[in-house]
Amino acid sequence: MARIVEETIFMAKNALLTREQIKAKFPNQWLLLKDYELDASTSLRKGRVLAHSKDREEIHRALRKHSGNLCIHFTGSLPPDTGIIF
Repeated sequence: MARIVEETIFMAKNALLTREQIKAKFPNQWLLLKDYELDASTSLRKGRVLAHSKDREEIHRALRKHSGNLCIHFTGSLPPDTGIIF
């Protein structure tokens, strides 16, 4: 029974969220996402949050603990002098 409860909590914690839900739940934070989906302009549509933090370095540390097709996303506005490299 305890294992089922733990698995249910894990599944709820890693629920697939829309961009709007992610921004509301994690404002101005860096996220590590899996099972993400991008639109035609490469903007995030939805994903499962593996880690979140206001400190980008924490997300980079969390990245080392996971593998697969992952995405780093910031939910706030980037400063005007910030560039993005793909």
